[in-house]
Amino acid sequence: MRERFRLTPGGRYPHEPWFHIGSLGVTTTWLVVFASIVGLILFAVMGGQGVLAGLALIQPNLAELKLWTLFTWPFAYPQFSIFDVLAIFFFWYFGSDLERNELGKVRFAWLLVAFTGVLSFLAVLFGAVLDPTYVLAGLGMLEMMVVLLWIAQWPDRMFMFNIPAWLFGVILVGIQLIQYLGYRSWVMLLVFVVGLFVNAFVARQFGLLDRFPWIPQVAGGPGQPKPAKPAKAKKRKSGPTVVTGPWESSTVSKDDQRMDELLDKIHAEGADSLTSKEKKELMQLRERRRRG
Repeated sequence: MRERFRLTPGGRYPHEPWFHIGSLGVTTTWLVVFASIVGLILFAVMGGQGVLAGLALIQPNLAELKLWTLFTWPFAYPQFSIFDVLAIFFFWYFGSDLERNELGKVRFAWLLVAFTGVLSFLAVLFGAVLDPTYVLAGLGMLEMMVVLLWIAQWPDRMFMFNIPAWLFGVILVGIQLIQYLGYRSWVMLLVFVVGLFVNAFVARQFGLLDRFPWIPQVAGGPGQPKPAKPAKAKKRKSGPTVVTGPWESSTVSKDDQRMDELLDKIHAEGADSLTSKEKKELMQLRERRRRG
């Protein structure tokens, strides 16, 4: 039992998990899912009002705004329904794909922080102008941004019944707009619409949405690769020259180089692009590096 829940630190590579719990690799997506499950448990223990007061983003006035709620509202559940479970599932499904094939754990974490900050800022702004009684809570809004980002990244992928992803996205946006209009939730309507455009700009800075060149990309953003620094010429010291030989190449450096090649292939073509032999080789390299 102790071995089953042993924490194993993740590697330094962007597409490896943060750590392992048994055989489960805990990625950024899984951390958000775990936090959402904790939010549901808090709802059961504290009740809806307790969660609403402690974690949800509400602002009777700006002076009473609790700053930590700007980033805790995705995990606040003042009520519970099957749609909350579906939101967690869809976040895991689509978020895992974005994290694994595009961003890696660190950049995906920063993307989620940026998305959450944008939505919080818009809610506070429009709430102060239109209706300070709004409530921003639950993973639903953030999950919708992640799902629509996935659709915009791969609009031609097929869903069930051969429905293209872009059409599924249009349906999702339409449902959200009808819901906000029907309930006269003007603050949430503006947060959703404006948040889509602002977060598309944010995603572009992370190197996503490259099929939309009309979305500006600021040079040097988090999605831009950093230019390599020019190598400085080393001054040759006078004295005897040491002849290098094959003994300088270590097994560790060869392992790291091979692992980089396999991880680059996963990043470019997806995990399914590896052959069974390459997958076995990658597992052996990881295990060898963990043993030091």
